[in-house]
Amino acid sequence: MMEKRFIGALVKATGVSAPTIRYYEALGLLKPTRRTRGGFRVYDETAVPMLRFIRHAQRLGFSLKEVRQVLRAWKRTGYPCETVRDIARRKLSQLDALLKRLTALRQRLHTLAQAPESLDSSEPSPYCVCPLVMDTSPLDEPLLPFPPDWDKPRKRKAKPRKKRQTEWEPDWWDN
Repeated sequence: MMEKRFIGALVKATGVSAPTIRYYEALGLLKPTRRTRGGFRVYDETAVPMLRFIRHAQRLGFSLKEVRQVLRAWKRTGYPCETVRDIARRKLSQLDALLKRLTALRQRLHTLAQAPESLDSSEPSPYCVCPLVMDTSPLDEPLLPFPPDWDKPRKRKAKPRKKRQTEWEPDWWDN
């Protein structure tokens, strides 16, 4: 007979919070085997190792989208390791590029930090805030890539405004 667990037991067994478990379910990473008449989620014994896998993969730098790719490969073929290797190779390439940019930035900042104080301008200039900065070449590209729409304001759902109570309206007026 398979062991059945409610979400509270998963929280205790894995340390993953209940809202996070529900979020993983919404993303399709974890599925309850059924729901009780009262709507409570019931999970089988595979939920604990699945949650541990998800968290472990995240700590290795896998996004939840990538975790989903691995789980789909596992469900489809039973052998997800090639998918894991492909993701790891892609991430390694991205990490190498980031390390290269970080090293270049570190060298520039080190040069700035070690610049002799004799280079400081004693007279402020309206044309140059700090010659140390302007004399140091910047990186060719931003350190971290921004999403294409990072500078566009995000639209938020308007919260319903509470009706303003005037002096002559009693509290029970809206009822």
